[in-house]
Amino acid sequence: MTKQEKGLWTAVIVLTLGVLVMGTLMVVHGLRTGRDEADSTQDANQEEGSTVATINGEVITDKEWTEALKKRYGSELLLQMLNRKAVYAEAIDHNLTVSPKEIAKELAAAMDGYDSEKAYFDEMQSQLGLSRQDLELEAGYRLLLEKIATIGIQIKDADIEHYWNEHHEDYVSPEKYDLSIIVLKEEEQAESVLDALDKGADFEETARNESTDSYSRDSGGRLGWIEQNDPFQPKGILKLAAQLEIGDIAGPVQVEEGYAIIKLNDKQERQVQSAEEAREEIRMQLALSQADPLSQVEEWLRNKYEAVIIAEIPAS
Repeated sequence: MTKQEKGLWTAVIVLTLGVLVMGTLMVVHGLRTGRDEADSTQDANQEEGSTVATINGEVITDKEWTEALKKRYGSELLLQMLNRKAVYAEAIDHNLTVSPKEIAKELAAAMDGYDSEKAYFDEMQSQLGLSRQDLELEAGYRLLLEKIATIGIQIKDADIEHYWNEHHEDYVSPEKYDLSIIVLKEEEQAESVLDALDKGADFEETARNESTDSYSRDSGGRLGWIEQNDPFQPKGILKLAAQLEIGDIAGPVQVEEGYAIIKLNDKQERQVQSAEEAREEIRMQLALSQADPLSQVEEWLRNKYEAVIIAEIPAS
């Protein structure tokens, strides 16, 4: 499994978990109408559980809410709970653990492309309702499952070395730039704006007022982190960014939409993953390529630990 595939798998898991969480906020229950029956209906519903919501004189009870959730998400959520119980039991049986460093590395891969760690966690919370702890638990579960799936699979050092030689660049993070941009239609206009910036004009305010780039204008020209070899950015901008020091403003550079002025907010130097870490990652990737699909491993574990669904779950 490649690093890109691992990132996609993580994204799917996070989105699935997010859908389940959001689903609890989106259940729509069919309400009975008729004011004449409201009082008797309320009394009957209160006998079935505490009231969690009211509308038009009618109530939704805790029992009704729970049943609706079970009907829509019960099977999937119960299966996930059984999977986790089985995986944790197997991990204890084989004395397998996941370190905070491993979880942090897994999450770091998911954060790639975000402006910062805070930006990633804020978006997961606001968009999916997932806390940092939720994401850490999910990453830990996945890592444990991978370790269980690869128990007993031996990878030769020669195979690791061959993969390393073939995919060495996959373990190098290119130089990255945190850029802001102002785009103007005419070169003369861009020169005038650059002169004003050199004399102390505020870059963010100027971007909001003058830039024609709809993507970055409302955020004060902020583009965020861009890799040195980003194929979606003009080569002229990337070449100029490589020559700047943090805080520098330069331009104009001709782009498809006109002329761009850029500001280098921050820079990350090229980073090469250590050979030891890379080889361990390769060992796991090669082992996973030989292992059963993770969903099959979960099913095998449920059978091993005799998972039985006793309660009947309403069909959705």
